[in-house]
Amino acid sequence: MNRDSERKAYILGMMTAFAECVTYECKKLALSPPFYPSDYAMILEEAEAIVREQAIHLWYEKNEDIPEAHRLNWFVLYKFPEALKAYQSLREKGLNPAIDFEAFFPILSYGMAWRPECETLPPKFREQRATRCTFERFLLKPGDWPVPRLS
Repeated sequence: MNRDSERKAYILGMMTAFAECVTYECKKLALSPPFYPSDYAMILEEAEAIVREQAIHLWYEKNEDIPEAHRLNWFVLYKFPEALKAYQSLREKGLNPAIDFEAFFPILSYGMAWRPECETLPPKFREQRATRCTFERFLLKPGDWPVPRLS
């Protein structure tokens, strides 16, 4: 496996994990691992497949507020438009997750699970969507998922 293939696999693997967190509303929004602008074409098709399979959305953050010589981009994964709007609102205030990470904690759902009131929150999704297991496409032969239940 060459370096580009390893990087692509890592980026897409992380995106898959974060996409599932967004799909099942464990996270309001997630960021892909950062990548060079030149990597965009290498990962776009698979990134789009991941969000399509998880019934969520993808937005490309070009980070034009980072000097070009050091620029890294990422994808924003979200399920509900208000989550993207909240992210964009922080960006419009001049904040960037690469620099002002803590300002993005609420929208990234960091620190939410262990709040004192977490035990009182009912487990309920705001919206159910049909999804497909991404790993099925990468690891298994057609028809091997879902596995049958033992009798």
